[in-house]
This record gives sequence, structure tokens and C-alpha cells, in this order.
Amino acid sequence: MLSSIDVDIHNTKKEALENVSNLNKVDEVKTEAIVTSSPKNNFSFKQLLIIIIPITTVILFAVIFIPVYVVNKNNDDDDKDDKVIINNNNYYIYDEHDEYDEVITNETYATLTPKDGYDNIFIFLGGITEFANKYFDFFKGRNTFIPKGTKIYSISGQIREMQYMIDYGAPPQYSTVPGWFNVDKFANLVPENDFTQAKESLKIVLDEIDRIKTEENIDYKNIYLGGFSQGAVMTNYVLLNSRHELGGYIAFSGYVFDHDLSANTVIYNLSPTQQSKIDSRKDYHILATHSFNDDRVFYKNSAESYQEYYKKYTDFKLLSFGELEHYFETQPIFPEVRKWLRKRMNK
Repeated sequence: MLSSIDVDIHNTKKEALENVSNLNKVDEVKTEAIVTSSPKNNFSFKQLLIIIIPITTVILFAVIFIPVYVVNKNNDDDDKDDKVIINNNNYYIYDEHDEYDEVITNETYATLTPKDGYDNIFIFLGGITEFANKYFDFFKGRNTFIPKGTKIYSISGQIREMQYMIDYGAPPQYSTVPGWFNVDKFANLVPENDFTQAKESLKIVLDEIDRIKTEENIDYKNIYLGGFSQGAVMTNYVLLNSRHELGGYIAFSGYVFDHDLSANTVIYNLSPTQQSKIDSRKDYHILATHSFNDDRVFYKNSAESYQEYYKKYTDFKLLSFGELEHYFETQPIFPEVRKWLRKRMNK
């Protein structure tokens, strides 16, 4: 897995758009040989060693220690009070993290409440087949993207007969598992032209946000919504139909889903109705992540689905990375996600 330092992150709208049309291009890197002249014969071997050894030592010190200092200094600047180290597995480890009280209400609803109190709430929407507590070990770990002082609500879709795929080359699987709405192996709605499940799930999430706001006695701006895979699709879906502006939205490996489409297939653009909703939400804070090598939700399709986001939202970022396929808890851009959340939460 790539380290966070090596990840190719595309934070600007222009860079992300260029990546869509240049996914298969590889830059050629040209190297030039450096020719050095041989030492003059009037230097003895011992004299050469006296000169070379100190110079080599200085160079090695610079190569090894200066980059480490720069990286750590940048981390200190970006993360402010976060003290960050990188372990042997290239995971970021944060000194600031919470101990949680864990409550699993049922297979589709669970919470992690910080024992030292909290000022913010993060609602996580799971993907197809993912039960509510699936990522609890990650959320409770010291390499999580969740900043200290944040209560986590983990919510999965309704348990239903779902049709999904393990891989594009494999036949679809059928199981009674969590899911927000049913799709076939080509991401078409099941049954055809039926948006009922998606609309029902939308209402469930919107109602839950309102309930949490009231029960926790917290402002909507202190509630953050995110999800992985179909949970990311639902995050975008909620964003476009929000009753209130939340603190921020994070879509991990998803795309923009438009329920107003007249055709069954998922088309990666928005109807005029949804575009008009974006016009009224231009200041929303949105972060999306995606792997160039995602083997289930293709990068090109996902990036194309965000075209209106690029155009209209003043604070939209797509963080792109390579190698990893369609996985959540090992995404190498979590340090950037944590910085983004801390920035929003500290305002």
C-alpha cells in the first residue's frame, strides 16, 4: 500500500478534471547522466579518502534527516495540535484520539461515544453487505481520520434481498444483507425504473439527521455525513436533498446518484432539477475520495458524475490515489481527510 506521502492527491478542480481525460497517459521521465572528471594523479589515495568521507557523511545526513524534518514540520503545521508519527506500515498514528463507549443497537445501527465528551458528530453510512459495526476497530484505532471529540453514528441500509457483485467478471451474488437500494451487476436499479427503495432510504437518513440534531441538542453545522461505496452514493443523494446544511459531506469511493432519471441506467450527470439544487448549495463543504484502480466503481465514471460539483461548489475536493481497489479502511488519504475535518470542525 502506498504511504500517505507518496499518494498522488488532486486537490484542485482543474487537476481532478484533467485526470479524467488523462487516466491512461504516463509521463516519460528523462534522466541525464552526470559525468565527473577523474581525480588528478597528484592526489594520493589517503588524501582522497580524507576529502570524500566527510563530504559523503554530510550528503547522507542531508538526504536522510532533512526530508524527515520537513515532513514532520509540515505535519505539525497542518495538524496543529495533532502529534503525528508514521509506523512501519506507513500508517499515520495520532496522539490525539478517543476512548469510546460502544453501543450496538442492532445490525444496522451502532454508536461510538467518546468517554471524554464531544462537540461534533460524524454519521457514517455503510455500503452494501456492511453491518453497522464493521469498521469499529478502524474508527477506534489511532490511525483513524475521525478527530478527537467526535461521536460516531454508524448506520447501514435496511436488511433486504440484495443483488450485488463480487467482481465485474463474476456473476451477481444474492444475499439478505444491508443495502440502501437494490442494483444489478451493471449498477442499474432493480426492479427497472423503481426508485422507491432509494427514496425510502433518503427519508430514513434525513429523519435520522433531524432526530440526532434534536436529541443531541447540537447545531446542524456540527454534524458531518460520510459513507463508503453505496453509503457514499447515499451521502451525495442526501446532500442534494438536504433540509439543512451540515458541517461537511465525505463520499468515499462513490458517485453522484440522480433519482430523477427517466431511464433505468445510472447516468453520470444530473437532471435540471438537481442542478438547480446545486445552485442553491454552492457553499457546501464536500470531499470525495477515489482510487484510480477501483474495480467496482470506476474512477472515470465517478469523476464524471462530479462534473456539476466541480462547476458549482466553491469548496469541493476530489482526493485521488492509486493501487488500492475498492476498499475503505486502508485508503492512504485518511491524513488528508482528517486535516479537512479538523479545519471544518475548528471553525
